[in-house]
Amino acid sequence: MNKIMLPGELRDHIRSFLKDRKDGSLATCNEGIARTSPVQYFLGQDLDIYILSAGGEKFRNLKKNSGVCLLVCTDYLNYTRVKGVQIFGEAKTDEDDKDILKEAGQFCPDCHTLQYILDSVKVIKIIPKEIVYLNSLDEGDRTKHILKGDHITVRTDKTPSPMNKDKILTPTL
Repeated sequence: MNKIMLPGELRDHIRSFLKDRKDGSLATCNEGIARTSPVQYFLGQDLDIYILSAGGEKFRNLKKNSGVCLLVCTDYLNYTRVKGVQIFGEAKTDEDDKDILKEAGQFCPDCHTLQYILDSVKVIKIIPKEIVYLNSLDEGDRTKHILKGDHITVRTDKTPSPMNKDKILTPTL
C-alpha cells in the first residue's frame, strides 16, 4: 500500500512528477459537451500551470466555463499500472488578463522562443483547486492522494468496506 503523505511531501511528489513531463490532456466543457485537447505545459508558482496555445475551441469553452481538468500521466500499461496527476481548477487566459502572458514569461523554460512568438501565442493559466495523485506503477496499488489546499484525502479503489472509507488528513505541525 502507498504510504500516506503529508501535504508538503505530496506537493513535492506532484511537483517532481510534473517537472519530469511536459505533455498533458486538457479537458474543457461548454453546454454539457466535454472536449479534450493535447497540450504542452510548464509549472509556475504554487503548482500553477501555464499552457501556450495558438487558440481554438478550448478558448471559446473557457469564456463560458472556466473549470478545467489537466491530466498528466505515464504511458498507460493497464488500469493497475499508471502514475499521474489530475489537476482540477480554474483557468484564466491572457484574453481576460494581459498580465498572464508576462507571468508565463517568468516561468517558461524556453523564454527566448516565447519572445519571438508573443504576437501569435495565447496563454492559459490553471490555478489548481484539487489535485489527485496516483502512483500504481510498482505494486498496482491504486491509493489516490487528493490535495485540496493543505488537506489530503486518501481514497482506495478496493471493494467498499468500513475500513476503506476516505481518510481526511490534516497536517500536524
